[in-house]
Amino acid sequence: MTDQRPEVAQWLAAHARPVAVPDDDTDGLEDGVAAWVRAAGDARVLALGPTVAGTSELTQLAGRILNGVGEDPALRTLALQTSESATTTLDEQVHRGAVSADALDVLGSWSWNTRDVLDIVRRLAERPDPVRVVGIDPRKPAGAVRTVGRFLRTAAPDALPSVAERFAELALGHGDAGTRTAVEEVRVRLDRDVPELVAATSPEDHADAVRQARFLARAAEFAATPASGADAVAGRLMADAVLEALDASGPEGRLVLWAHADHVVVRDDPPTLGAHLREHLGDAYRALLLTAGAGTARAIRRRRLFGPARTPSTHRLGTPPDESLEAVLLRAVVRDHVLDLRDPDAPPAVTAWAESDVPRRSVGDEVSATATARTVVPCRPGVEADGVAVVGTVNPARVR
Repeated sequence: MTDQRPEVAQWLAAHARPVAVPDDDTDGLEDGVAAWVRAAGDARVLALGPTVAGTSELTQLAGRILNGVGEDPALRTLALQTSESATTTLDEQVHRGAVSADALDVLGSWSWNTRDVLDIVRRLAERPDPVRVVGIDPRKPAGAVRTVGRFLRTAAPDALPSVAERFAELALGHGDAGTRTAVEEVRVRLDRDVPELVAATSPEDHADAVRQARFLARAAEFAATPASGADAVAGRLMADAVLEALDASGPEGRLVLWAHADHVVVRDDPPTLGAHLREHLGDAYRALLLTAGAGTARAIRRRRLFGPARTPSTHRLGTPPDESLEAVLLRAVVRDHVLDLRDPDAPPAVTAWAESDVPRRSVGDEVSATATARTVVPCRPGVEADGVAVVGTVNPARVR
């Protein structure tokens, strides 16, 4: 790429901004993190999308960007790709100003349960006006099942027998059309008999049951979706959760979304979370990819005969393909850097490169023989994202 398109390499070298570290010499250039935060200052939703889960450096980079955005008092919400119901405990602790490590244990993925994430949410809890923390993933609704079931046992025990079996299946992630009907019956009851239900419990308990039942509605829809349509439904449901949280933050509120790059990118086949948010918010949605050149990451190994391993192990990322997004960026600029892809004055050669399909990394919190830590996916960087931050070498996440 460098030999074939020298204009692209030259432009990248001239426009990339270094990711500074304490006492780092940035040659007089503005720190790339600060530059990106400033450039995205008018975005209501700023999405951070690591392409590789289970690394310390990409998590720390997300934390630095979050700290920069957090200086804006309009930041009201942090939305994580975690279980909607399981995140409520973390949110409560952040608002109390004291986050325990146990709050990360139930978030739905081991990759959130690391020392780096714990450091980040503890810094959030130190803010004078802590942000709200919400989950957006419709899977793993066991917490919501327990909350709604407990409320019904106290306030409307007659409603339980007809839905108990369906709710038990949903807690395990299973469901069908009958499960959706059962959840809707409960939601109708919660909305219809408010005075009686509040009198039997409290306004706070009723409001929490209504909220958790909303989580169950999304979980039931996802559980009833055939595997062939799961990605499209997941993108729409997660977008609904983000927009709901954004509305709750007020007309001037801002939200930081932290989810895997495969979700925050703007792709239409099938529509991703990012595609739905771009459709609703236009330029008020900005997506920044966080990616890595080489190194190692932690991931759960999916085994063919015995299922997922219990603990994450270390996996080598390997060298990215020559024409990959990571390789092109790191050949042009050796050091870690941030690149804004929204420059309207980019020359035609750069625009053509940014709009063409190039491979990029895509490694989740689980890997297998068919989805290894070397996995790449097609990406049109200038179409799917607004910027990219690349770290040359990463190390495994620091497990607690």
